[in-house]
Amino acid sequence: MIVNIELAEEIIQNDNKKQMNKLLKQVIETVEKKRKSIKEYMIVVDRMEAQYEYKKRYLENLILQLNDRDQCLNYGLNRIGSQRKELEQRQVRMEQELKLLRMTAERYLEKKKKSEHYYSAVISIPILSAQSKHKYIKARNKYWQAEQEISEIRQSLEKCKDHLKLISKTISSQYSEQDELSNQRRGSIDTLESSVQQLDYLKQGSEFWSGFDSYQAQVVLESAIYLLNIIDSVTIATTTTTTTTTKELDLNQLWQKTFKLACFEYGDREKYGDTKWNKNTLQISYQCDLCQTTQTGWPTIINTTELACDICSPTIIEPKKIIKPLPTIPSQSKMKKLFSSLFHHHYHHHTTKINPIYCQVLLSRLLCLAFSLVPLFICRKVKRNKLKTHLKSRWMLSPCTIHT
Repeated sequence: MIVNIELAEEIIQNDNKKQMNKLLKQVIETVEKKRKSIKEYMIVVDRMEAQYEYKKRYLENLILQLNDRDQCLNYGLNRIGSQRKELEQRQVRMEQELKLLRMTAERYLEKKKKSEHYYSAVISIPILSAQSKHKYIKARNKYWQAEQEISEIRQSLEKCKDHLKLISKTISSQYSEQDELSNQRRGSIDTLESSVQQLDYLKQGSEFWSGFDSYQAQVVLESAIYLLNIIDSVTIATTTTTTTTTKELDLNQLWQKTFKLACFEYGDREKYGDTKWNKNTLQISYQCDLCQTTQTGWPTIINTTELACDICSPTIIEPKKIIKPLPTIPSQSKMKKLFSSLFHHHYHHHTTKINPIYCQVLLSRLLCLAFSLVPLFICRKVKRNKLKTHLKSRWMLSPCTIHT
């Protein structure tokens, strides 16, 4: 059932009291169901706010850890960069030294070959062979020494190159780790911002539905209950042939107008709210309290405040629903509360005019209060007159009693 001005006019213009009674009960049931849905929406928003606070602390700590790790990586990259620079300079020096040693070794090799050739030519001459042998051995030893130095420099150069390769791998891995840290930090910040935007949007809906529950749903419910009581009283009045005063008729007409205006505003505001904060169409990101996983959609409330996803919610056995009795009209002590809240109503367009519905409700309740107080004053006046008559009769009879 959709509560709107068309339904209100259909109910008021209906001459069939039974059908009118049935429609009013359906209106009350629909409004109560809507208020229950609003309450569930509020619970989800409160739970989402708690999850957001936990996620906010977690992401803030994660961002701090990522920043600390990024600083350590920057320090390590600076230190490794300086080492790499020193190794590159050493590599250049060793390459230059190796080049000079190779030239020296080639020169010693030429001397060695000449000494060896000359020694082989004069080996049969004792004096010349001894001198040539000494020169040959000297040239050979210098060549071997140069080759040894070349080998050592080559080994050092290979180690330097291997070290530079290792440093290059380390730098590339640290750069890739920095990229991952940057992506994680950006993702954490984006998640936090999206959570803030989602929570702000849900809070706007919570504020809207709270006002809808207090000002639209409450007025429709109270006026529908009053009209339902009127129908019951009229039914009783027809059996007891009790007459209805003009003031009571005016009061009934006032409540009928209140009901029509309330239904009109109820339908308009409900339509606006459902287009923006309808839980059947909202897709929010939340954490299931049972499986502890992040889900998208609208959660199911279990155990009063816990959120469950579509997979976990069917596994929960819900308790049997208790049928609540029909709500009654609030007592006159709430008049002050209604009067104070009358001037604090906020529309989505923030109008500054006073809503005529609440003036109607206020006037209706004041008239109800006045009609309820009149019999009380009459009763008190009758009791006071009876008491005076009783005291007077006792005072008049007492002399006779004494005389006898």
